[in-house]
Amino acid sequence: MQILILDADPIILSTLADTVRRRMSGAGVNTAASLHAGLKKLALTDYAVIVSDARLPDAPGVAAISVLRQRYPSTPIILMSSELGQDLMAYATLSGVYCFLHKPIEHNVLIATLNRVVEQRRLDRQIHQLTAKANRHTKRTRKAIAYARLLLEAKERLLSRRQEALVESEERRHRLANTLDGIRHGIMAFDRLWRIVWLNEAVPLVFSKKPRGEWLGQEIWEACPELAGSHFEQECRRAVRDRLAVQSKTRFPSEEYWYDIEAVPDDDGLSVFIEKTAAGQSSLSHFANNSEGRSLLKTGAGRQAADHQQEQFTQDETLPCLSEQIQRAREVERGRIARDLHQDLGHLLATFKSDLEWLDGRLPQEPLPVLLKVRFMTHLVDRMSDTVRRICSELRPAILDDLGLAAAIQWQASTFEHRTGLRCIVSVKDVDRTGGQDAAELFRIFQELLTHVAHHAGTTVVWVALKKEGAWLVLEVSDNSRGRTDGDTDLTIRRFLFLKERVQLLGGQLSIDSSGHGVTVTVTIPT
Repeated sequence: MQILILDADPIILSTLADTVRRRMSGAGVNTAASLHAGLKKLALTDYAVIVSDARLPDAPGVAAISVLRQRYPSTPIILMSSELGQDLMAYATLSGVYCFLHKPIEHNVLIATLNRVVEQRRLDRQIHQLTAKANRHTKRTRKAIAYARLLLEAKERLLSRRQEALVESEERRHRLANTLDGIRHGIMAFDRLWRIVWLNEAVPLVFSKKPRGEWLGQEIWEACPELAGSHFEQECRRAVRDRLAVQSKTRFPSEEYWYDIEAVPDDDGLSVFIEKTAAGQSSLSHFANNSEGRSLLKTGAGRQAADHQQEQFTQDETLPCLSEQIQRAREVERGRIARDLHQDLGHLLATFKSDLEWLDGRLPQEPLPVLLKVRFMTHLVDRMSDTVRRICSELRPAILDDLGLAAAIQWQASTFEHRTGLRCIVSVKDVDRTGGQDAAELFRIFQELLTHVAHHAGTTVVWVALKKEGAWLVLEVSDNSRGRTDGDTDLTIRRFLFLKERVQLLGGQLSIDSSGHGVTVTVTIPT
């Protein structure tokens, strides 16, 4: 703390300076005999208080007060004078002089006044600091409130869209359920763990011994033990194992009828279509192709069989439409699950990791096992977050909805190259941000093709071409695997039968060329 004393009398200067230094520990005192000398010292040092005589040699009367107040408005001034006129006191009061001291100066009064000035200055500084801190906190609080308001509005909009999508999805599911219940084919759907996710009202009686709702979510072989080891189970497991559509004829326990079974595998499990036939009678397709069947068409029984066959054809035309609706419903459900995982579980994992990092920063270094445990948990949360992101990408890549099919194809090829080590060269030509359900289905087909490529022997490079040719969108996947024999070619074609059915649902075509060096698969769908 520095104090400046201005007075023309050197004895008064010396006496006051010695008194202040002796009775105020830590105070620095400078003196000046004129206003000019005092201004020079004020320019070099920041003084806490100025003690000035009212009559200096170079600034008599109010001149010194005016100059000091103009140049240093925030520094307290204590005015000393043996004669304080009314005009001088009025001007000094209006100029903001802290107090007046009459000469001769009482040392106790001077020291008490200086202590009071110093204490007030300290309090003013604290008030200024607290005010500045409060203003900073106020700004942060306003920003936080504005951000929270924006976040709340965004979440409300997101919640509204999700509720609308949920209502729309429920309506589509209800319409699809009514459609499936209205056909005379029995339809069952299983997930990868053989749990029943859907069955309609036309399934065999063996599945009607308890309400339909009680079947959902149960493993088929536990819910219906009499099917374990049966021909039905064998055919279903063969379809899943070989990734091929399997058709067969079987008879369920305690049933007098035979059933035509078609088991169709997909990415999520297995769909089974069931149609009842008379005991000992061959299927309608065989009936229509033999000579006896053709001769019976001329009789009344033949006409009835023809009508029944026409009805069968109508049902067969309906099945692809139903399969397409099922695929679309599953794609919508994948997108919903991916969004829920990313938004809800991803947010919880991020919060959990932040809490672990906060705990890690505050734990002492001594309990090493506890510290290692916290860091291991942080690493585990990172792995869980990576797993959630991978599952979300596999269910419904966000890039497919945000940037379109071309960007999704390039991203999937890059991911495949990183995972398998196989070089993947992608070429995209004349394809804009294609989206929609057909783009999502073509992307699923591309994923399936990459899975097959990874199992080809000797593959080191994969070429992917996505282009637009007129009204058609063409996807071509080639590799440099070793050449195949005729038998291997047949095996390759059988592997791609299921993919061919999916392409046909889109109104497109799938072709395979393995005659040369490597295998080339071309998928063409309408845009």
